[in-house]
Amino acid sequence: MSDIMYPEVLTVGNGAIKVAAVGDSLTFGYGLENREEDAYPCILAERLGHHYQVSNYGLSGRSLQSTADFPYFKEENARLSLESQADIVIIMIGSNDSRGPYWNRERFFAEYREMAERYMSLSSQPDVYLVIPPFVPTSRFGLNNQIIEDELQDIISQIGHKLGLPVINLYPLTKGHLEYYSDGLHLTPLGNRVIAEEIYRHLMHEAP
Repeated sequence: MSDIMYPEVLTVGNGAIKVAAVGDSLTFGYGLENREEDAYPCILAERLGHHYQVSNYGLSGRSLQSTADFPYFKEENARLSLESQADIVIIMIGSNDSRGPYWNRERFFAEYREMAERYMSLSSQPDVYLVIPPFVPTSRFGLNNQIIEDELQDIISQIGHKLGLPVINLYPLTKGHLEYYSDGLHLTPLGNRVIAEEIYRHLMHEAP
């Protein structure tokens, strides 16, 4: 039986091309009445079509940094994502790292780069996409939008450039759009569709 903190991996589709969606509650689809349809990886699977299967490895409340209370890479879903033989990996993590007690720019930079390189070196040789997380409308959950705007946009873009990886920036796409949010942090079905469409566009290499 799956639960919110330790969910089973949700896979949509059974096509030959495997997509691994790695991340926190924004990937998991926290707060959605029907995450099996409305979480962004599920919408992405629908857009990609029958040649693909998309697996949601998202875990709510998880951070990238190993010093945080709930590090993503100490979890089973993270291990499964690294063993998934994925052809495409989409990584959207870092929002929870913006909390005051967690944030350390140097450590985040080093651990984010190390993470990206781990996925790049998988035997399946996946295409790895780095995703800058969306705008955070309130500090209700302890997240600091200023760190996402000033630090994560810079750090993730730098790492993408250094490693030659595509970067998908959801921040300007979502900034100020309160209609995309259900509770000041998590996305509504509309918000999930907006980010799924942007990720799909990058996967298909479509011009904006």
